[in-house]
Amino acid sequence: MIKKIGIKLILLLLVVTGLNFIYTYTLFDADLKEKSPEAIAIKASVDSTDIYYFGESSNVTYRPDDSIKTSISELSGLFFPKLKVTNINKFATHGGIYKQWLFGMRLKQHKPGAIVITLNLRSFDATWINSKLETPLQESLVLTKPYPNLINRFMLSLQAFDNRSEKQREQEVIEEWTKTQLEFPFEAKYSTVKQWDDGMANGGHLKADGTWDTDKISLACHYIKGYAFNLNENNPRVKDFDAIFNWCKENKISLYLNLMAENLDYASDLVGRDLVVLMKQNRDFLMQRYNREHCVVVDNLELVSGKEFIDQNWTSEHYDYKGRMRIAKHLATALKKQFENNYKEAY
Repeated sequence: MIKKIGIKLILLLLVVTGLNFIYTYTLFDADLKEKSPEAIAIKASVDSTDIYYFGESSNVTYRPDDSIKTSISELSGLFFPKLKVTNINKFATHGGIYKQWLFGMRLKQHKPGAIVITLNLRSFDATWINSKLETPLQESLVLTKPYPNLINRFMLSLQAFDNRSEKQREQEVIEEWTKTQLEFPFEAKYSTVKQWDDGMANGGHLKADGTWDTDKISLACHYIKGYAFNLNENNPRVKDFDAIFNWCKENKISLYLNLMAENLDYASDLVGRDLVVLMKQNRDFLMQRYNREHCVVVDNLELVSGKEFIDQNWTSEHYDYKGRMRIAKHLATALKKQFENNYKEAY
């Protein structure tokens, strides 16, 4: 009986192995191209890339009337004309996605000298962590997992990934805003995001005639919900970047975390000092945690003025060409210390 079961298990294993082989050499590449073209781009470039730039929309968003429609990664690459700078870009990405891109990287004879990863402050907040865009982002990673390709395809068909409903995600955001206590280095008027948001929504900005300025109120509330949080080691994005930091250390690859500029001018004008203090505190947390050993945090937080942001009625990290050029040059200056022999002034 045991012998018969053993034979059947061996036959089953052979069948599964055969099916995995057939799938890998027939349909897998098409599925991977559809779900995770970034994985294909990394695989195709890993043996020739000197510097990787992992980014989201901040890298490739332009103002319609920009005279220069060039990404931050391309502008930085101009300072290193003899090096191959490869940009891997996907809108709404964050540390959890970048981490999986790195984990799937197959390093052989050649490996990149440096990896630049966008550090977006808002990606640490509750709304981004629980965004409805998280489901397709998680779906894009399934086929890149370190299991047989057929097993990954089976898991994809079962939707065996983080595919919580939009309602579930919204509930987690509300719970975070309601229960989590904000910490200030002084006595503040509000202790939770909900209290602060409600206070602003209840006539936080008035017009000259005394009526509510609903446009300013709405934008101020967006700033509160996007930036009012305290970073600590329990934040899931912090854990993601810890893993990224450790992966680069283990593989002896320099890591540059490109902290994107935020509109502190508007945060100050619309909400006030308290919000700016939280934003700077979070910047300081990231600087202190990662700016060491093989890692450099490129601090662009206050580098772009309010008028240079493309989105004037929303919170974003989208800049006109002046803002992009300033960030790109700041990043190139940081990279210069490692690649000094390949550096050349570009603008």
